[in-house]
Amino acid sequence: MIIFQYFIYHFIITKREDLPYIQSVRPIFVRYVWEFIFTNMKTNHRNQRILQILDQTGELSVDEACAHFGISPATARRAFTQLVEEGRAQKTWGGIQKDEETFKNPGLFTPTSWRFDTHRLEKIAIANEANERISDGMIVFMDGGTTTYHLGVLLARRPVRIVTNSLLIASEIDRLRPDSNGAEVFMTGGYLYPRSAQLVGPEAVASIHRFRATIAFLSVGGILEDGAYNNNDLVVEIERSMMVNADQTYLLADSSKFGQREMVRECTWDECDGVITNKANLGTQPPDNKLIIARNNTPAG
Repeated sequence: MIIFQYFIYHFIITKREDLPYIQSVRPIFVRYVWEFIFTNMKTNHRNQRILQILDQTGELSVDEACAHFGISPATARRAFTQLVEEGRAQKTWGGIQKDEETFKNPGLFTPTSWRFDTHRLEKIAIANEANERISDGMIVFMDGGTTTYHLGVLLARRPVRIVTNSLLIASEIDRLRPDSNGAEVFMTGGYLYPRSAQLVGPEAVASIHRFRATIAFLSVGGILEDGAYNNNDLVVEIERSMMVNADQTYLLADSSKFGQREMVRECTWDECDGVITNKANLGTQPPDNKLIIARNNTPAG
């Protein structure tokens, strides 16, 4: 990595004219770097599509991947091997299959990359509604959900202070905010739970108790008649710590979460100020005085 950084600096950044060899090879090296980045972007996108197909069909063979993506058998096998090594799929004879243990075990996190494309427009609409409840200068708690991620994108350029246990949210805000303005980000300490990009555990909880927030926005895994639930007790421990240290608490949940059963109770309806969602669910939903429907529930893009 140090050697790579050295070459990046000398071949791309430096403008020193006393090193003529740098001037001559810089265009070649720049092209190589961008080709490397572009190739990795294509690979990541293709792997995400493979996971989506697995989620729908359960299995995918090398021949099917070649036909679907227009790639060679060698490229398909490399993609399959990467997904198996990352724990995202299981190897079969001639292909891969959906990792049922990851999808069914409520004690495991679903990797964040799998969740970003699920109900994306609804999550953006919910985030827009939540953003309207935040005033400049507020201190905001946010946990590590994909809907709270979209809210973080909206807050990046606003003068607010955000306390989060999510590495993804913190890094995205840092990427989007102006150099000298925008949101200030405070991260909890704690244990980085595998494949979640979230900090959890006693150190994370202790650091949350050092703060007092104006408002908290939290994700949920499921909503039943008696309250909100999530799929991991470490996550719920973080969320409850944020709730007791915030003046107001809102849950962000797209309508697919209604009626969904999860393992650990996150809160009762008396413990939160409202649930922001994209539409009412006539089956299982919070009391009417807790239900907030996002006004723009079909956002573009």
